[in-house]
Amino acid sequence: MSKKILLFVFSLSFFVWSCTPDSQPDLETNSLTKVNNEVILDWTEAYLSVEKDLAGFRPSPTSRAIGYIYMAAYHTASPAMTDYKTLGEVLNIPNLPIAPVGSDFNYPAALNATMLEMLQDLFFNMSPNQHTLLKDLYERKRVQYVNASNLNMVVASERWGKQVALAILAYAQTDLEGASQVRDPRPSSYILPVFPGSWVPTAPDFGRAMFPFWGKVRTFAVNDNEIKGIPPPAYSTNPSSVYYKDMKEVSDAVRNTTYRSRWIAEFWSDDMVGLTFSPPARIIAIANQLAYNEKMGLAETLHFYMKLGLSINDASVAAWKNKYIFNVERPDTYIKEHIDRNFTPILGMAIGRPGISPSFPGYPSGHSTFASAGSGIFEEFFGKTYLFTDNCHKDRTEFYGAPRSFLTFKEMAEENAFSRIPLGVHPRFDCDEGLRLGWIVSRKVSSINFKK
Repeated sequence: MSKKILLFVFSLSFFVWSCTPDSQPDLETNSLTKVNNEVILDWTEAYLSVEKDLAGFRPSPTSRAIGYIYMAAYHTASPAMTDYKTLGEVLNIPNLPIAPVGSDFNYPAALNATMLEMLQDLFFNMSPNQHTLLKDLYERKRVQYVNASNLNMVVASERWGKQVALAILAYAQTDLEGASQVRDPRPSSYILPVFPGSWVPTAPDFGRAMFPFWGKVRTFAVNDNEIKGIPPPAYSTNPSSVYYKDMKEVSDAVRNTTYRSRWIAEFWSDDMVGLTFSPPARIIAIANQLAYNEKMGLAETLHFYMKLGLSINDASVAAWKNKYIFNVERPDTYIKEHIDRNFTPILGMAIGRPGISPSFPGYPSGHSTFASAGSGIFEEFFGKTYLFTDNCHKDRTEFYGAPRSFLTFKEMAEENAFSRIPLGVHPRFDCDEGLRLGWIVSRKVSSINFKK
């Protein structure tokens, strides 16, 4: 991790801290009503900075990590979240620690310890520089909390935060499928099915399929019947068929790309390890902007992020389960064989290597599933009509990342989803099904009541 990235996280932390009103006036209390959300915003930025460089950890394992990270954060602060139910009251999670009666904690300090423990464990493939990045953020904030209260209070609070983190991590390990698959992204045991239109490995590495068994990973809100996919259009090479027409739309969109369509395609791509965070992490990056813009309190932010975590986790299982049920080929394969042998997706152009297709089947689109799974939670907290400008890539030089504005979260989700067409990696039917599944997931998560 470069010094520039380290300085970026620190400077962002200072910016959020200095611009949030009433900076932590009530740290030593069993009420979070006057405590701001700076600790979660800062740790989320650190998560995003590290996640963008973790090869093999995206998109499925990071979705799972998001779920457990914010679950732990919620439970850490729950003794002081007087308007909310505890995690154990709502989700069937065994062996959750209970704060001693009368405990007085500095909750930002407790969360600082929780987040460090969670990220260091779940991001098992971090580099030494990335470990240093997290440790330095933790130490800087620790000094801040000691100065605001006292060392004994901070030590007790950190002990509680770490206790919660270890309990949630132990619970995560009981999901044997998730715990094992995060360390084996391209299992050699998976045998590709072969039939007309079946997925085959794609450029650039023509490697084995990624996370083919992810559909067995634990979900929190949905069951298998609720995320059962609708079969894609029947495979056909007939120009009048839906299958052919949707693939032809991709070919035409790439060949006739415009300044605007390329802007949209690359604005949402988030596919490049080392360049951008992953598609599910993009949802969290948007959430960080929303939570900051709305000046959400700490308790409300934790509720918001935990629901996003549940939705993103379940969306990844829904999408990958169906990807490997239907095993639909990528446009690159079909178009080169039946429409235009010179076809090249524009994915990868930002790093000088156009022609990349993700290493897993196309149907349903993961981007589309994450888009609606996130936007449904955004609607729950901010309403369906909400003017929002996404600044995630505004300073990019590798591609045109100028901010884009939306009048509704549904509009944003659909632009995200259908951006995959001009990028050259998904036909429309992939995107439609992903959006459908993501909305199902987000509605189920929204129906879970954490309010008293």
